Amino acid sequence: MDRLSAVPLTEFLQSPQRRLLVYPNDVVGCDRISELSDLGITEIYDWGPKLIQGWHCLGLGYCGLVLLAQGQGQQVALKVRRTDASRPSFAQEASMLTLANTQQVGPQLLGNSSNFLLMDHVVGQPLLTWLQETCSLTRATLQSHLTQLLWQAFQLDQVGLDHGNLRCVTGHSMVTTQGPVLLDFSSASTTRRLANVTSLTQGLFWGTTIAPLLVPHWFHPDKQHCIERLRHYKHHPTTENFQRLLDLLFEH
Repeated sequence: MDRLSAVPLTEFLQSPQRRLLVYPNDVVGCDRISELSDLGITEIYDWGPKLIQGWHCLGLGYCGLVLLAQGQGQQVALKVRRTDASRPSFAQEASMLTLANTQQVGPQLLGNSSNFLLMDHVVGQPLLTWLQETCSLTRATLQSHLTQLLWQAFQLDQVGLDHGNLRCVTGHSMVTTQGPVLLDFSSASTTRRLANVTSLTQGLFWGTTIAPLLVPHWFHPDKQHCIERLRHYKHHPTTENFQRLLDLLFEH
């Protein structure tokens, strides 16, 4: 990406778009400016698929909006806590992402404060877009990517971290050149009953948007048999039972 599209933080703070740092409010307090400085943010990019208040962003959710920024010598994803968010800080989300990172799941957490999360910028396409636009998609490639997603869900189960949104995986995954990455741990918890593999399997194979795109590649496993194996896995989430599930999902 052209660095000329980046606006120095000092200039950004003088522009009307500074309101994005306290979205949806208007007045930027000294606390947030100080936090950005401590995190090493030097520039903000006007880039991304979401246009908010005249500025292009990487995304917008219930808890925060995500800007592409320059910090710590690289392009990073800067998640900004919305002022109308139900949570008082990003402490919980940072803790959950840190735990996921121990299993090489999710974008790498680079830093955090009360109002900001600094993460690797995951470059790729949303899963649904990738499925719709990749013309040369082979069964082998698709199976590899779906297996990687399910493996990440399994890894989260193994450390007792429930993502919370994997049934709607289209909005919580990105496909990069290295493979898929699970995103957004804002709803993650270590106190809920684990449902990563079960929720993701249902979201992939019986969801309303992804499942029809898998049918041409012969990925339409018998639902009743899958439910039985998912039930068994849920009670005994072992590697063996996870593999038995994969065998059924991708049997020829």
